[in-house]
Amino acid sequence: MRTLFRNPVWWVVLFSLIGLFALLLLRGNENAMEYFLSCVGIGISAAVVECSIRQNQIQKDNIKIQLFDKRYNVYKSLIDTMTILQRDDWDRYVLLKENDMNKQMIQIEEELYKSVYLSECLFDKDVYDKLENINNAFCKVAQSYKNMIVANLLNLSSKDDAREFLSLFRECLLSSSPTAFQDYNEALSQKQPKTYEALMTFAKEAQAYTDLVYKSGILSDIRKYIRVDMLDS
Repeated sequence: MRTLFRNPVWWVVLFSLIGLFALLLLRGNENAMEYFLSCVGIGISAAVVECSIRQNQIQKDNIKIQLFDKRYNVYKSLIDTMTILQRDDWDRYVLLKENDMNKQMIQIEEELYKSVYLSECLFDKDVYDKLENINNAFCKVAQSYKNMIVANLLNLSSKDDAREFLSLFRECLLSSSPTAFQDYNEALSQKQPKTYEALMTFAKEAQAYTDLVYKSGILSDIRKYIRVDMLDS
């Protein structure tokens, strides 16, 4: 019954029936037709009001959906930065698959920057301030990454240097020793110190960034905002 009354057509039908009933009761009365038309008019007015209420609710729901999407995009951009930085020894991998990683890093950096600075009206000041700090920290990571790429281009420009690096990396991957990566780091630091320094500088910035994200609690903060019952806030 409650759903029935939310149908605008029902209001027209209901008051038209009331008007018809009045018309039958008052037949012979010169005002009978006026009563009938008044009832129909009331039904139409009620239908218009119901349509307005429903349209307003639809607009509110659409705003909630848009709000959810925008907040979720901020959350996703943060997750993307954490995902790419926490892959196992990916700072070595970038030397082998540089072009692919460059595209990912640029895209993730741009998405984070854009989502953070478009989110000032999506969250309270405390959350937004955290996002600003996190974005600034990731800018340092991105700059360190670019420095690493440039350093690698310079340090591994010769075929001999590149071949030596690949040989060290291959030995590490094929080794069954539990200290394989430790041995690799030591060998790389001795044989190619500039390449090692560039890798370690980037690794430190990446670790500082992930530590900041975890300690700030920003992921938990945003998860609260993208709950369905929080979309009105």
